[in-house]
Amino acid sequence: LQELRESGDADFLAKGSWEEDMVAKCRSRLSIRPHSSRAVLFYSQHPNGEPDQASLHGGCPVLHGTKWAANLWVWNAPRGGYPGSPKNERVVKQNEAAGKKEEEYPGRKHATFTNKGTDNRFEHAKLYFQETFWGNIGFGDPSLAVNTYE
Repeated sequence: LQELRESGDADFLAKGSWEEDMVAKCRSRLSIRPHSSRAVLFYSQHPNGEPDQASLHGGCPVLHGTKWAANLWVWNAPRGGYPGSPKNERVVKQNEAAGKKEEEYPGRKHATFTNKGTDNRFEHAKLYFQETFWGNIGFGDPSLAVNTYE
């Protein structure tokens, strides 16, 4: 904390304030300095689906300039609630013991697109959603399955 005060970077922070404490913690723990074209990737769950408490994270305050951020959430397995999706067995057992049924997901939508090959106009069809190409759906192409929410 003394080093932070001596640096002059946080002169605008009141001594002993929660803001000063936060900046000091950000400087004394693992942190990633911002840099153009740099990204941080971490997993927030263990492979069995349980939360990884070591992934707890937060953003540090900006002392100079403007903070820009973008999040990209990636699932490397089917999202919960779909056939074949991974389940946290501990939670399933707790719910069964409490008499709770498996949760339904309101607004969940699943669609499978298949070309039956009966209309020659669609022999080389391609499937798009708005401007996004989803895949080829012509004769002999595999079906395309999509999971989403309303």
